[in-house]
Amino acid sequence: MKQEYLKEIRNRFRTELAQAYPPEEIESIFHLLIAHYFAFPKTILAMEPAKKISSSEAVTLLRALDDLSKHRPVQQIMGQAYFMDMNLLVTPDVLIPRPETAELVAWVETSFREHPSTLSMLDAGTGSGCIALGLKRYLPDAKVYGIDISDAALKVARLNAEAQNLEITFLKDDLRHPESELPKMDAIVSNPPYVPESEAETMHLHVTASEPHLALFVPDEDPLMFYRYLCDFAGIHLKNQGWIYLETHRDYAEAVKALLEGRGFISAEVKKDIFDKNRFVRAKWNSIPPGSSGL
Repeated sequence: MKQEYLKEIRNRFRTELAQAYPPEEIESIFHLLIAHYFAFPKTILAMEPAKKISSSEAVTLLRALDDLSKHRPVQQIMGQAYFMDMNLLVTPDVLIPRPETAELVAWVETSFREHPSTLSMLDAGTGSGCIALGLKRYLPDAKVYGIDISDAALKVARLNAEAQNLEITFLKDDLRHPESELPKMDAIVSNPPYVPESEAETMHLHVTASEPHLALFVPDEDPLMFYRYLCDFAGIHLKNQGWIYLETHRDYAEAVKALLEGRGFISAEVKKDIFDKNRFVRAKWNSIPPGSSGL
């Protein structure tokens, strides 16, 4: 059986993807693929510089290279993305989970870790289900819900919950016109669309050509559109003194904070991500106006 040198295939990746990716990302993609398909460690070529693979294995990698050259994300090629110690199914119908979103989930988990009673939590705009799955994994006693407008996304989310053996209730709903019968929540968490449409020109093609625009972009003239919907939604579905946690565009975190404060939320704060960008906002819902007895 004909064999090919793994090092030569790696060199093809470096050459053919040089215009689309920085060198360190090409290396990362190559190692992801050989780990996924063949369970090779990152050090395989350091340990075995003359490592050969079969012609059929080479074809598998070269097909992936062709897909990458057409701006298909490596996670979609593999059909999975790694998120908070979970390998999650991803398709073109859902956003690929980002490390920043894992930071958002970790902030929620840290805040509620010592909560004395059973929690009800909602992932609004669940997509792949990554936020809901992260919440349930790290707060296992919580009752977790996820909503999305997309049937295709909900199918992916349900498959991910089943694969991770996590009990989550997923429902179809539209933040703009909510209809779901839901209990009052202790926390609503969301990573809504927040990228202004004009920024599409500066984004990588493997994002704009392969991920759902419905989950990414908002009109330039109304970048806070979904945060207003979330304010209205939270006013209906949060318990008094319940919290909303949001991922935001780095340029609009302070504006989101101000929006929440103007809609009756208190204790609003902005949190930076690991890249020192304003990325997250949380606030507490105060359904009883100041000075009211609540009666």
